[in-house]
Amino acid sequence: MDYKNKASSYYSNIRHELIGLIDSDKKGLRVLEIGAAYGETLFYLKQKGIAIEAVGIDIFEDKNNSQNYKNIDRFIFGNIEELDFQEFENYFDLILLPDVLEHLIEPQIVLKKVHQYLKEEGEIIVSMPNIRHYSAINKIVFKGDFRYEESGVFDYTHRRFYCKTNIQRLLENAHFKTVHVESSIKNFQGRSMAKLVNSLTFKVFEEFFSTQYFFKSKKV
Repeated sequence: MDYKNKASSYYSNIRHELIGLIDSDKKGLRVLEIGAAYGETLFYLKQKGIAIEAVGIDIFEDKNNSQNYKNIDRFIFGNIEELDFQEFENYFDLILLPDVLEHLIEPQIVLKKVHQYLKEEGEIIVSMPNIRHYSAINKIVFKGDFRYEESGVFDYTHRRFYCKTNIQRLLENAHFKTVHVESSIKNFQGRSMAKLVNSLTFKVFEEFFSTQYFFKSKKV
């Protein structure tokens, strides 16, 4: 897959929506981020004392902008589907996978590696786009169009597509127990009308309007 032509903004974001899922009392964690980009999120976690050790993995090394890489403990460049680290077995307290699994040929195999790298009771935080979003349905069903795009659900680097149920099943099959799920709809639970409509539609409303889902799951 060609990641070289992605805009720099694709790699330079602190993922606050993932950070918000980390328990507020957690400090001094060993954290691995797969798909770490420039390491912005890991650097932030170290600054805040949440991470005592931060390791990042990314498939793409931006050699033209090496100054953008943040100073974390270790940065590894390579394809997680091809990498393996025996020294990481039962090592990390937390592993982040921000918009990663949809890019992989065999996400289940990668999740099994991730399971091995976590300590007992360790957690993963995963974000993935939602193919059930109304814009995707409109594009496929009503417009009859399945063209890939520069970004979003139909990003040209995506190999797989998931709904909320599929994400949960993927994690369960890799022996993770989901403890919390969040929708990308901002303040969704705080909107009384949205909550009412979602309830009346057996939570289908939320799935049609969520561009992404965020799962926090525990190793079992």
